[in-house]
Amino acid sequence: MGLEVFQTYDPKRAAALADYYRYARESDLYLTYVIINPQADRSKSASQQQDRTLTAGVVDQDGEGLTIRGAKMLATGGIMANEVLVTCIQPLLEGDEPYAVSFAIPMNASGLKIMSRKSYEEHATSVFDNPLASRFDENDAILYFDDVKVPWDRVFVNQDIRMCQQQFHATPAHVLQNYQAQVRLMVKMRFLLGLAHRIAEANGIVNFPQVRETLGTLAAQGAMVDALVHAMEIKGQNRGSYFVPDTHTLYSAQVLTQKLYPDFISSLRELAGGGLIMLPSGVEDYADPMLKALIEKTQQSPATSAEGRVKLFKLAWDAIGSEFASRHTQYEMFYAGANFVTRNHSYRTCDWHSGTRMVDRLLDSYSLESELQAHKAVAA
Repeated sequence: MGLEVFQTYDPKRAAALADYYRYARESDLYLTYVIINPQADRSKSASQQQDRTLTAGVVDQDGEGLTIRGAKMLATGGIMANEVLVTCIQPLLEGDEPYAVSFAIPMNASGLKIMSRKSYEEHATSVFDNPLASRFDENDAILYFDDVKVPWDRVFVNQDIRMCQQQFHATPAHVLQNYQAQVRLMVKMRFLLGLAHRIAEANGIVNFPQVRETLGTLAAQGAMVDALVHAMEIKGQNRGSYFVPDTHTLYSAQVLTQKLYPDFISSLRELAGGGLIMLPSGVEDYADPMLKALIEKTQQSPATSAEGRVKLFKLAWDAIGSEFASRHTQYEMFYAGANFVTRNHSYRTCDWHSGTRMVDRLLDSYSLESELQAHKAVAA
């Protein structure tokens, strides 16, 4: 969708990108991506770090391609991916040219090392106890490039700081990658809303005025995300033969939802109360007749059976309290970047002129001189 930007930059790199796009499409590849540098000393750019090869960058190039050394993060689903797109979305400074690259390689490329975080799925051995973590974990990973050779036909940007940013912001890439993230969040919010209502029903508090107030607030927040997604679609525009969602509405949604999601999760915790931690230790407790009888006696609910209550609250814990849930909260807060990053995206894409024009028109409709003349006329 932004191939012309690459063609202006370098026809060879544009051809490589076009060929790779067709290859990825026809091979039905599952791609992960790494576009963030290791945190290290965040007051310094990649080239200013004590170890200049901490961040993945070019250490050599020849007729065959680039040699890459260093680390990138955060490869979500990396251990399951066929290939990885490697680039940098963070601002780069003069001197950071070796890190201003964009390329794609197979996950089994020689020299590529995968350092995955702990698998929540591996430790979630029971679907009953962990209905989400046991089936939906996306292992995030740091990738380390130990002198990985990238052939020229897989290189899309080569040591060009300006183009590294343009690939995201002069094309629809950044808008579309974050638009689908808001669609995902919209669906997730619907699920969590349903979970909130079921928790209130299970605890027999759904008709309490203060609980209805909480549920009403959650419903409004969910509707806001839903409305923003639909608004960015309705306000979108054609770009050539493609349709792109409205940019400013997208970034507005990111600014608001980065703060909204953890508050939303906190409200669910309040609704659930101690029920989240008074659960049986595991599904194996039901195999003991005495323990099963005690569970049925202590896990009571006006809306469901003891088993139904345990099942619901196990799901609630996995959605809002477990390690799996904590990763999701952290992800929703930071997947789009730090708060100041998304706020700056909102600032630069806002149509300030439509508002300031109204202000100026009103200010131009009167003057100090005319007011003084009118006051003099009345006094006379």
